[in-house]
Amino acid sequence: MRIHVAMPDTGLCTDFFPPAVRDRLTSIGTVTWNETTENYTEAELRKRVKGVDVLITGWGSTQVTGTVLSGADNLRLLAHAGGTVADIASRDVYEDRIPVVSANDVMADHTAEHTIAALLAERRAISALDTSMHSGEWNRADHEINTLYDATISLVGLGTIGHKLIEHLVPFEPNVRVYDPYVNKSVLEDYPFATFVDLDTALNAEIVSIHAARTPETEGMIDAEHLSTIPDGGLLVNTARAEIVEEEPLLKELRSGRLSAVLDVHHEEPLPEEHELRSLENVLLTPHVGGSQIRPPLAAAVVDDIERFAAGEPLKHRIPREQWETMTR
Repeated sequence: MRIHVAMPDTGLCTDFFPPAVRDRLTSIGTVTWNETTENYTEAELRKRVKGVDVLITGWGSTQVTGTVLSGADNLRLLAHAGGTVADIASRDVYEDRIPVVSANDVMADHTAEHTIAALLAERRAISALDTSMHSGEWNRADHEINTLYDATISLVGLGTIGHKLIEHLVPFEPNVRVYDPYVNKSVLEDYPFATFVDLDTALNAEIVSIHAARTPETEGMIDAEHLSTIPDGGLLVNTARAEIVEEEPLLKELRSGRLSAVLDVHHEEPLPEEHELRSLENVLLTPHVGGSQIRPPLAAAVVDDIERFAAGEPLKHRIPREQWETMTR
């Protein structure tokens, strides 16, 4: 079996493929690597896929288009060492019935973990208390400390990350509302504390967490009117994509102090040093690290599926066409 890794030869590739993961990959077949420091162009990728059975892609890789596939004479698996494959696979890949796998489930685990950690930190005022302590204070009464127990938490968009987050929330026995018109209602059968609601009902909650994919339909879906629906003192959490929430209306709500926010994603990344968000005390900020910084498990997940593919076993991380069509672009 011939395997080609399209990720350029940079520190990022080394992060994803440490020696132990590389050794596992080379035990499966003959592995070649992109030895340049740049992602391939479409024409370059078309040349490199000739004779390749398994193509491994990463962040920023060129999409496997019909043009690329015209140079592939034996491609049998596309494996993406990242989450969404919306801009990696193409309709042609699915029409050619080439299986697509990615580390989307594993990245969802990490993002859900980050979300619950940030939620707890904000509700328990950890950042503010830490700052106060480091400045020599002992002002317990000056900080509002809340809990997730019995809280009303709404998820706008469910998907893999939202589903994982619900599992993390089980011990807190919250009242979870879910807005997602695209998923089967049966997915909440194991969570009696969670119910599907319309968007207005979802937004009328003390915590609103965004988990929708970024698509043309969802960009700007949370506008000024929607933000005004969130009750005074509410918390908006966005670990999905910044573009789902209109920036200026959110800044207006945060300036007023009516809402607070936990933001891992931003309209401009890196977030400019002078950006207003950095000066607002009612915002907990992280630099888009929710699912992306723990990298070896992402590559290991796709190597797991390459091993399964070589052994003729079912693929665990396969992305079906219907999921690909609704993933973040």
